[in-house]
Amino acid sequence: MLKKTTYKRMLAVSVLSALMGSGSVMAANVETGYTPQMGTTDAVEQADTEVATASATSPMNASAAPSVGGVHNSKEAEELAAITAARGDTAISEDGTVVQAPDGSVKVDNSALSTSDKEVKMVSKVTGGTDLDKAAQDANNQADANVQAQFVSAVTPEMLKPYLGKTITGLSVTGLEPGREAELLSHLKNKVGDKVTEEGILADIKGLGNTGVFSEVNPVITVVPEGVKVAYQVTLNPVVKGIQFEGNTVYSSENLVNYLNVQPGTVLNSVYVGQKIQGINAAYQRDGYTMAHVSGLSVDNDGIVHITIVEGVVEDIVPAGNKKTRDKVITREFIQKKGKPFNAFLVRRSVERVYNLGFFDDVNVRILPGSTPDAVVIEVDVLEHKTGTITLGAGYSESDGLVGIIELGEDNLRGTGDKVKIHWEVGGKDNYKNYQISYLHPWLDHKGTSLGFSFFNREDEYTDYDAHGHEVAEYNKKTNGFNVSLGRQTGEYTRDTLTLETRNDKYRWKDGDSSGFRYDRNQGAGGSGDNTWDNKTYDFKDFDYVGKNFGRTNSITWQKVYDSRNNIYDPSRGKRISYTAQWAGHGLGGDFDFYKFTAEGRMYRKLGNGHVLAFRARGGFIQGEAPYSQLFTLGGADSLRGYEDDQFRGKYMYNATLEYRFPLVKKVSGVLFTDIGDAWDAPNVPWYESKKGFNASVGAGLRVQTPIGPIKLDYGKGKEDSKFHFSFGTQF
Repeated sequence: MLKKTTYKRMLAVSVLSALMGSGSVMAANVETGYTPQMGTTDAVEQADTEVATASATSPMNASAAPSVGGVHNSKEAEELAAITAARGDTAISEDGTVVQAPDGSVKVDNSALSTSDKEVKMVSKVTGGTDLDKAAQDANNQADANVQAQFVSAVTPEMLKPYLGKTITGLSVTGLEPGREAELLSHLKNKVGDKVTEEGILADIKGLGNTGVFSEVNPVITVVPEGVKVAYQVTLNPVVKGIQFEGNTVYSSENLVNYLNVQPGTVLNSVYVGQKIQGINAAYQRDGYTMAHVSGLSVDNDGIVHITIVEGVVEDIVPAGNKKTRDKVITREFIQKKGKPFNAFLVRRSVERVYNLGFFDDVNVRILPGSTPDAVVIEVDVLEHKTGTITLGAGYSESDGLVGIIELGEDNLRGTGDKVKIHWEVGGKDNYKNYQISYLHPWLDHKGTSLGFSFFNREDEYTDYDAHGHEVAEYNKKTNGFNVSLGRQTGEYTRDTLTLETRNDKYRWKDGDSSGFRYDRNQGAGGSGDNTWDNKTYDFKDFDYVGKNFGRTNSITWQKVYDSRNNIYDPSRGKRISYTAQWAGHGLGGDFDFYKFTAEGRMYRKLGNGHVLAFRARGGFIQGEAPYSQLFTLGGADSLRGYEDDQFRGKYMYNATLEYRFPLVKKVSGVLFTDIGDAWDAPNVPWYESKKGFNASVGAGLRVQTPIGPIKLDYGKGKEDSKFHFSFGTQF
């Protein structure tokens, strides 16, 4: 018989072999006709047998196994547990986590195993159902558990040759208390009267071994005048006194022990334990820990089962390919941290975050061996592109004269990730002093707190349209002021931003350059036919149109954004949801008191290779008397194509867009779209029809990727007219 300590060493090897998909373990070169004695496992080798679906599970099934508490060391209790485990009706465990299907297959429900890492749960929920982790698609969180029982046998085909063809006159199972063998005889393929065959003996060994509760199954064949008697000598697995997990950090030991559900005082069932270990491995895969697995199982002399787990710790994160960008700018975007178990969900999300910085044409990761077998190094390979821009330009007109333009921008200042932009206009008849200076520092601390500011002083030409798209006025608007923004990352996909701003809008009429209604007095210029530009219809001066629509606005704006898009520049999956609330005046000073609320949702679904369905919906309202510049506007390339820019305006707004995007040739894609929306109720704009309406358009367009960003060309057909729209940047 196999010595106790020797068996325990062998068990650690055999169970691990089962997890790797091997068959039953057998020993060779032992004579038949007597019970073999083995003092070493050196001769143990794996038999090339098929993996069978387990038909017996936990001996701890309360409905089938009487309690052995208080007598768990007795031979009787061991034998009783063995017989109970060998029954074919115990395929369903007491806790319901091991279930045998009608086809005989066994599944293990591991949904009870969960990680307390909220970040992993959030990321996996967003990224689940992708090619990254097929296990995440299983809503039942079940693992296939076709686990092979582990046992040894001394028989070899060579030793069976003298008995082949002889008649079996008796069958028995020994090593248990008399009278208990009847429960096990049903697992034998051979019957009295059958001829001895190699296949039949091996099948009987396998049938008994696959109960999972025997460490040894050896045939003892005795020649008698009528033929042979076959007795199968069995040895029980040890009695479990306790379970101890080692190396686990993702799942708590208490959770794992409860999940394993092996009660002290019961005989170890290798099939049942193997099934549960399969469930543990599948749970790690399900939750993104693709390198984690059970690496060892052993039983010590005190009956304690030791289960070792290797989780694959990230030893280091090493950027490569970055010449300008500092390493910390890349590594700070990684939510997969050093010293933590490798998680494929977190790594992929980290790669998305690095790409969304906008500094790189491509981002990839390589997994390299660490300094120990259980450690890995993540190498982040990036391909940088130029992030700085310099624009020099000039223009001339009779009204403005010669104007020079200088613009400097850098999205990755000195490789720190800081953003700076300077726009300056000089010259002109009015000696232009147009400028805009902005700066953003994205990481004040390790929590991703950002600080930004902007100073601006600009004068631009504006055109006002009525609700039918007819031009009513051209004039200049001068705006100056500044804002300061403080942002904070409040979750993996959420960010809150608080902005303090003061701005002053001034109306300017320029003779020879302005036309249409003149808002500062009761006279106009230009126009003909039905257009009465003499202001006879509207008394702008007495109405104080300029005072009600131009002036200083002091405000505080809070915005919350949830953004799970995989690529903010060209998303193919995920969503972006934002809520914005603006407090203007009401104790902050300025000329206007109002509240402004806006909500927006964007969703993306990948339909195929390069094919994407994109949807955006937004709405908002204003309480109080907001100036003209703060009203909601719709119309143009970014909201309602097929209509004039800002054709619709008011205190209330709704807008929705549906786009189907598809590739055409390299760097060129097409889009089919439909837009709907309206803005209404502009009480301080007398020439605008403020009634609520419904405006829609359909159209098609092209997108061309260039070094300076995407170029958009859209053709939209609206309710009354059609228009081409040419612009830079992404649609949404």
